[in-house]
Amino acid sequence: MTSVRISRTFILLLAFVLGACNASGDAESDQNASSPPGENVVLEKVESEEATFRVVQTVDSLSHPWGVDWLPDGRILITERGGTMYLVDGDQRTALSNVPDVWAENQGGLLDVRVAPNYEESGWIYFTYSKKEGDKGGTVLSRAKLDGTSLTSVEEVYRQTPFLEPNYHFGSRISFLDDGTLVVSMGERGQRRERTVEIPTPTSSVGTTVRLNMDGSVPEDNPFVGSDEGLDEVYSYGHRNQQGMAVHSETGAIWQNEHGPHGGDELNLVEAGNNYGWSEVSYGDTYSDQTPIGGETAPGITDPVKYWDPSPALSGMTFYTGDKFPNWQNHVFMGALAHQKILRLELNDNNEVAHEEVLLETEIGRIRDVATGPDGHLYVLTDMPNGGLYRLEPVES
Repeated sequence: MTSVRISRTFILLLAFVLGACNASGDAESDQNASSPPGENVVLEKVESEEATFRVVQTVDSLSHPWGVDWLPDGRILITERGGTMYLVDGDQRTALSNVPDVWAENQGGLLDVRVAPNYEESGWIYFTYSKKEGDKGGTVLSRAKLDGTSLTSVEEVYRQTPFLEPNYHFGSRISFLDDGTLVVSMGERGQRRERTVEIPTPTSSVGTTVRLNMDGSVPEDNPFVGSDEGLDEVYSYGHRNQQGMAVHSETGAIWQNEHGPHGGDELNLVEAGNNYGWSEVSYGDTYSDQTPIGGETAPGITDPVKYWDPSPALSGMTFYTGDKFPNWQNHVFMGALAHQKILRLELNDNNEVAHEEVLLETEIGRIRDVATGPDGHLYVLTDMPNGGLYRLEPVES
């Protein structure tokens, strides 16, 4: 892969100037001030296996952004882990008011945001965040409506059960299914870390995928409804920390990526009632002395479709469904935080990874989210102190 870049010095100088402009005035009034996104070409030409593209920064000066989605009219919602949700309208960016308080510590904070597929009728926006009560906390799913630049009708839809003490491994991504339900990934909150081989169970929602109706009630066909074996809301379990999730546009299958410990990041095809093994089964090692955690497979455990060692620190993911890159149709795109890159995966009819390509390695920073925009472009969100939203645009090879 080759690329022609605007000089890094110029980019850093431009970011400094824009950041200085955004920093003017007192902190409280700036919180809801509007500012231009600062669109600029970062990479003029990147030649990959299936496409040639350029990278354009469309929103700059974001502090550790986490999730991105689009309203039907093209306006963009972006979350920052510190607790700010932005509404981006053309060249204007506004911090929304009435966002719930979040537990913004370590890996916690304001996380994913998704616009309901029936938004034009319902007006609901769904978002996840970490919430603390006393000395314990966990992942919460809430929804709200948008009135101008304020969230209204804010209501908590679901909270992880139980709340726990660690300030990491919250998950969490939101996806909508064709049957009118939604799924949310819930991290295991560090409860089965290192050498422990506690057998995962669905009797809590820690380390699970939960499936809910849009109002937070439980679908009657969830796998543990009416059973003492697990919580009614649990759809799958035995997960560690799933920070990427996407639904295949044609098959409706749920796919997740999952952080391993010291190695062993996974790509999983998530199915009802399945146990994905953490920490009885892991392809990673302990952080303390790099010894294996459990085995690599076991009876009753659903193995990953693919795993990575060392860990790229996989993050947001999407199935590309736009029209700008025909050769990328229904390919999986996943961000990586530690390795600062995008992975493009091609799946075959047997749900196996037939091909893998690395894009933008160390070019724009830690990749937190990847999304298909309504304009048909692929978008990338970087988790940096001065992070941004980037658009991939096709160019002639």
